[in-house]
Amino acid sequence: MPRNLSPDLRTNPPVIIDELELAYITGLCPRSIRNHVAAGIIPRIKIGRRVLFRWPQVEAALAKLEGRLS
Repeated sequence: MPRNLSPDLRTNPPVIIDELELAYITGLCPRSIRNHVAAGIIPRIKIGRRVLFRWPQVEAALAKLEGRLS
């Protein structure tokens, strides 16, 4: 079920986001996000069945990954 995401989300993301919001912010597809979570690259919070992300931690993890790739 698609939902409308605010363009402000990319420039000013909230601290806690879901997978769809993370995909929108990073430009990754949700499947890539799930793969990175499974590989331990992107940290997640699991509450029941919900998977949420803390944007500052995800941003730090992606920056660290970027440093390894360059």
